[in-house]
Amino acid sequence: MDQLDKLKDAWKSQDYSKHKVSTNDIYKMLHSKSSSIVKWIFYISIIEFIFINCINLFTDMDKYLDIYKEMGMYNIILVSTVISYIVILGFIYLFYKNYKKISADSDAKTLMKNIINTRKTVKYYIYFNILFMVLVMSILFYFIFSSPENIALYKITNNFEQGVTDNQLLAAIIIMMSIVIGILLLLYRLIYGILLRRLKKNHKELELLDK
Repeated sequence: MDQLDKLKDAWKSQDYSKHKVSTNDIYKMLHSKSSSIVKWIFYISIIEFIFINCINLFTDMDKYLDIYKEMGMYNIILVSTVISYIVILGFIYLFYKNYKKISADSDAKTLMKNIINTRKTVKYYIYFNILFMVLVMSILFYFIFSSPENIALYKITNNFEQGVTDNQLLAAIIIMMSIVIGILLLLYRLIYGILLRRLKKNHKELELLDK
């Protein structure tokens, strides 16, 4: 049993004439826990951004950029990368703003509103990452299959045998893309999902206090 549960039990069982535990005590605990959760959301988004960029540092990006140029996809890669950085950095800034809002002193209704906004921001962040990845990969695969030369180059670059048919290659790409997206969704569910469920629980507790 955590400290909040102990406070709630004491609040329910106390002699109200003595006022040992007030709703304000429970509110402070919920406020502190909510602030801590949103702070972790902010930190994790930064760690995720740094981790992805560290992977790029250990990848021969010049090699892949040369290949993208040969396929006529360089501009798409460049534009999608810039858009991705701008939007993700924008979300990180929103996470920071949400943290500052929740950390500030406020009444229960304002805190509930900030919790709802934070949960929405995280969900939009997850939706953007998944949908943007699917969109960009779909466009890239369209360019790959737009000409026999691009298909042959893609097979060589990714160590596919030249005897692999176009349909087999397409099936392999779809399977790989599905696996990557599935792993990403699982990670988001494990990491952000746990934090969002805790925020939702705090919101319900605040609703009970506000009645």
